[in-house]
Amino acid sequence: MLISPRPFGQVLGEAMYGLAKVWKTLLLPALAVSVPMSLLTAGVFLWTGGAAFLDLVLDNPAAFRTLPEEVFRDLAQSFYLAVGLAFLVQVLGGVFLAMASHRAVAAQLNGVSLTGREVTAVALRRYPVALGATLVITVVTGLLVGLGATLWLLPMLSVGVPNMGAMLVALLLFVVLLGPGSWVAVSVSMTTPTVALEGTGVLASIRRSIGLVRGRWWATAGFLLLVGLLGGIAIQLIQLIALPLAAAGGNDAALTVASALGVFTQGLLVAAITAMYTHWYVDLRARREPLTTADLG
Repeated sequence: MLISPRPFGQVLGEAMYGLAKVWKTLLLPALAVSVPMSLLTAGVFLWTGGAAFLDLVLDNPAAFRTLPEEVFRDLAQSFYLAVGLAFLVQVLGGVFLAMASHRAVAAQLNGVSLTGREVTAVALRRYPVALGATLVITVVTGLLVGLGATLWLLPMLSVGVPNMGAMLVALLLFVVLLGPGSWVAVSVSMTTPTVALEGTGVLASIRRSIGLVRGRWWATAGFLLLVGLLGGIAIQLIQLIALPLAAAGGNDAALTVASALGVFTQGLLVAAITAMYTHWYVDLRARREPLTTADLG
């Protein structure tokens, strides 16, 4: 069946409707990834000492404010190391979930129902390429952000004491430097569905994503932000459910219930968001070339 370009609202509606058809398929890969990710993240903070920094900030702020400079520096370095390693863990898991979600949605659009084991097997085959492309994107984006942050701070740091002029220049630089990073992030957002559904390589998938988004950058940015907002709302709703259920059991019960719900839903939410992105990828591709459901595999 030929796929035609659709209005923004229709794509969003079909993405939400399609999610209801594939969420059961995504349960297995989501749980298979979210549990190890949660354990690894906790282990990273314990191993690096980053957990000690958080304990001081959250549980003993008075002692935190009186820390000697050298102790503070050591704790802060451990915390930043933990954050960096935890981010890497999230990337490793998130890329796999994205690949599984793209394949599940593509199969559903083609009228084929895959099991969780089947989408997991397909995701694993294309995972190394998707991970390589994601790491390239992360490095480039990180360099842009680091450069932007450095240039953004220069006007205020150069005058010693921040004044209105320095703040205005910094604000202008912030807007100017935010542009390239935002453009890159949105332009390469279709990289993983390209890898999953077209079988392209690392650099070819990035170029393909940029080509698909070109001319639809603002619409793509809006779709990504809206889907991200829906995911944030879902997280808040989960917290509203967890807290009343745990309130009767005291703090330990609250922590246990909240942690269990967090582990259970983290992977599923990531899979759901990337599944919705797949529908946008399909629409972008349909605007560039004749596309049928069979072409999606």
